[in-house]
Amino acid sequence: MYIIDLGGAAMTEPLSSYLTRLIIALLIGGAIGLEREFKGKPAGMRTNMLICVGSCLIMIISIEIAAGAVRTADPGRIAAQVVTGIGFLGAGTIIRSRFHIVGLTTAATIWTLSALGLAIGAGYIVLSVIVALLITITLVFIGLAEEKLDTKRSYHVIQVSIDRGDGVIKQLMAHFEGMKIRSEALEVIRSGDLWRATFEYASSQEKHRELVERLSSSSGVKGVTEL
Repeated sequence: MYIIDLGGAAMTEPLSSYLTRLIIALLIGGAIGLEREFKGKPAGMRTNMLICVGSCLIMIISIEIAAGAVRTADPGRIAAQVVTGIGFLGAGTIIRSRFHIVGLTTAATIWTLSALGLAIGAGYIVLSVIVALLITITLVFIGLAEEKLDTKRSYHVIQVSIDRGDGVIKQLMAHFEGMKIRSEALEVIRSGDLWRATFEYASSQEKHRELVERLSSSSGVKGVTEL
């Protein structure tokens, strides 16, 4: 009869202690990821749970390897690579356009969750729970404040269909300048006598609606479509 040691290699702390940390990391990652999931962000609940648990496991492994080393070893050496490696994952969530950047909050959340996982793996449970609460408060309540600010200023992309003619684009740009809205023609598609010009700009909802009305009533404009 063979006895299987589920703990594997000898550990400095009981397996139950490490399992508790991993479960806490899983729960914290899920709680923060739930908010991201509701907002439809690319890094949702499962992604955040995996990041937090993975970072926790790496920290545990780092501690155990350092403790079992023959010579003096740094337990943070392996875990430090998480800080660098998570940057590549976060960079994949950032999308940049001409006038704004999307995904910075998601990237920052991923980076912070990896730090939380490392802290939990190192045994700083209470500190990690407090930080997790602060992160959740930041994402939820500050997010609500940002949504109210977005009602005053937000980003818009429109496509204007116009008849071909000299000076038409310049005429459209005059409306932007007259309303002090910074923009330029991102793309002009020429198809026979019908041209399509795409514009991106930041403005309040009131200015946006007024601009669309002005453009729609301009001579030579066939229609304005919001993208």
